[in-house]
Formats: sequence, C-alpha cells, structure tokens
Amino acid sequence: MPAGSGSQARQMAEKQEFEIAVVDNRLPDERGFQVISAVQKPGVSTVALLRDEDTMDRIVGIELGADYYMRSPVNPRELVARVKQILRKREYASGGSSGRLFVGELEIDPDQVSVRKGDKEILLSPREFKLLHTLARSPGRVFPRDALLRQVWGEDEYIDERTVNVYVQRLRNKLGDSSANPKVIETVRGFGYRLVRPAG
Repeated sequence: MPAGSGSQARQMAEKQEFEIAVVDNRLPDERGFQVISAVQKPGVSTVALLRDEDTMDRIVGIELGADYYMRSPVNPRELVARVKQILRKREYASGGSSGRLFVGELEIDPDQVSVRKGDKEILLSPREFKLLHTLARSPGRVFPRDALLRQVWGEDEYIDERTVNVYVQRLRNKLGDSSANPKVIETVRGFGYRLVRPAG
C-alpha cells in the first residue's frame, strides 16, 4: 500500500509488516531520507528514489540505512524488476528457507550460533557472532558505526563507536581477513563497515 507523505509512511511502518520499502526523496511534507530510518526494521530492504541533484542526500541515506538507489522519476517496470532482484538476492543470502546465511566461504548458522569457513569452525564470542550476523544479513550494505552499536549492543550500554572498531578487528583476525585487502569486512571511510558482496 502506498503512502502519500512521510508522516503516513511512518504510521504504516509502525503497524504493518513488509520486506521492501520504496522511498521517494521528494515527499510533500519532508525529505525522503528522513523517512528511511523510520521504516528500517530487521529484514527490511530500502530502495531510495533520488533525483540527480540529490547527491548529498544519497550520502545521508547510506548513513541512515538505505540499501539501493534508483533515479527518479523511475520507470515502473524497472522498479518492479529491481524489487524482484532484491527478493532473489535475499533468498540466496539466507540460503533459501533455512536460517543459515552463505556469504562467500562463510556459512553462518544463527540457530547453532556457529560459523564455518570451509571445513573449519570459527569460534566467536556471542557479540562477535551478532556483529557478523548483522553484517551478513545485508551483504554490500554500509552499516554506520552508530547503527551497529544500536543493533548489536543496544541502546542501554554506555559504549562508544570505537568499540565497533575493536570488534571488527577481532572478527577480521579470526576470519583471516585484512583491512588492507578485505575479503570479508570492508571499511567504508567516513561511514562504517560492510560485508563484501561475493562476486557474481
């Protein structure tokens, strides 16, 4: 169901379940990127529709959690094709009907709280596992450090963004990854981190 304004989109996000949110940046009552954070839920992908002059808003949208971008006005058939593509990628990333995630050489099983790389099991602390699992649910998506703090550590713990840096380095060490030549976790300077999307 479409929403005609930012305020209506916020109300719908509170009451309805959905997998993909398409947000136009030029809403009648506010900028669309301001709505992105409101519609963010676990398992929800966000497509932002931006005009050519909205370059800075694209950067803000990345910080707020937008997953995909399309030029507006958008061809309806192209939008439908993009939504179908996102759904296919989500199904692949989640290993079909299983709760396991397959990203490159990694197999992440949230039910068993385990990670395997090939035949080797990688032992992670609960927090390290949650951080990796959060990144792995959206390969290629940039997670700002403050967003990772909220999702992995929650709102009640008195920690700062440097904590994320420490845990990412721990993960890299255990996964045999390198910040200089990342195969798993990539640093996006000025924004945060993302799981490297597998080629192909």
